[in-house]
Amino acid sequence: MFVVSAGRHTRMGDVLEYALEGVAFETVNTGDLPRAGRKGRKVLFAASADRYGENAQMRELVARLHAGGWDLSGSACAMIADGEQGGPLHTDAVKLLAAANAAGAELMPRPLLESDRELKRFYDGKETPFERYRAAARALVARLAAYELLVSKRPRVRLLTALEDGAANGWRQAVGRVVTAAGGELADAGEADTTGFLCENTDGLPDGKTLALLGGGGRARFLIASPATGSDLYTLAVLERACVRGDFALAPRAVTVFEGMSAAEALADEKPLKRIVIE
Repeated sequence: MFVVSAGRHTRMGDVLEYALEGVAFETVNTGDLPRAGRKGRKVLFAASADRYGENAQMRELVARLHAGGWDLSGSACAMIADGEQGGPLHTDAVKLLAAANAAGAELMPRPLLESDRELKRFYDGKETPFERYRAAARALVARLAAYELLVSKRPRVRLLTALEDGAANGWRQAVGRVVTAAGGELADAGEADTTGFLCENTDGLPDGKTLALLGGGGRARFLIASPATGSDLYTLAVLERACVRGDFALAPRAVTVFEGMSAAEALADEKPLKRIVIE
């Protein structure tokens, strides 16, 4: 396991020592990331924010991942984020996980463990909050170590969307062709190993119908048509609901955004469809 450390750790250092006990790992700083991917590798990001909730190293890491600075193909990722109070730490953590996914990593369901200065979420009246925090970190590491990436020679994909019948049917036919070309098949819920979500950003945030689709589990991919501005915020909101706080695993390179295009416009143009990844 690789532990990618960002920020100055105080409390986090004690948490990591407990969580990684008995686990073979290598610590990597954000300025010295290896470039080569390795099948089955596990990566744990550990970030500590300052009293304003800031961590400049995290943002630099996100930029490097988007620039191709680290190939995470064949790996699975999770993260522990330790903050003093509020600030942008949560959003930055989700952005980092999304960047890792874009670099080829698979995200297991609920891959993010967060804390604040008072450890409020860890009070239960039995153990101390810090003891429960350490235990939660150990459980996250154990889930990551045991997590098995899906390997499918013939991917079976189902498509879910809140769009109306005409657009939905057209997209099912188009996605079916892409899946077939990749050696897979379009499948029903009980037979699929991956769920593809077709979403359309018209207001900057997912609507209720779209959010209602994200309550299941399994392995997910997203096709996001974005005629409106704010595709980054829309994408983060969808990923948070489905994976960060939900029960979907995020397949490698799971998100394809059709920037400046409606679902109908993207469907009518062959070039956007060629960007859809099926693994």
